[in-house]
Amino acid sequence: MENEQINDPYSEADRSTGGRLEMVNGQMVNELVARKSSFFGLFHHLVYTPTNSRITDYARYYGHIVRDELRDLFSLEDDKFVQRLSKLTTYEEAVNGNVLVEGHVSADKQFVSLRLYLYEQIDYQPVSKTYFLQGEAAQQAVRVFKL
Repeated sequence: MENEQINDPYSEADRSTGGRLEMVNGQMVNELVARKSSFFGLFHHLVYTPTNSRITDYARYYGHIVRDELRDLFSLEDDKFVQRLSKLTTYEEAVNGNVLVEGHVSADKQFVSLRLYLYEQIDYQPVSKTYFLQGEAAQQAVRVFKL
């Protein structure tokens, strides 16, 4: 397998104002994530390099009842975000919810990325930065968002 570090083609300003697909590019910026290719370079996947654990994406939808609470959570600075996560219980998903938490999680649950989106004007629009969590903080996110 070929292991290569991925460069992000977007500037910080582009990531903060872009659409949902840019979450992947935001993920790729993190120096702890690499892309591996297999089967003659035809298939690619992301891995969390400290543990060589494969990364998969996820999407969790929530209803309007928790919209403001999640918006407040995702507006916090990194350290306060992690502190708040440790005090939260789990959120219940809603079918066709207008709140979306999207990101990536490693198979060993030691790495998580998260970003909040709200449904506005016929699509989900990003309303937060991307949070990158490792270790215990990542496990808190796994617990809260049932990843």
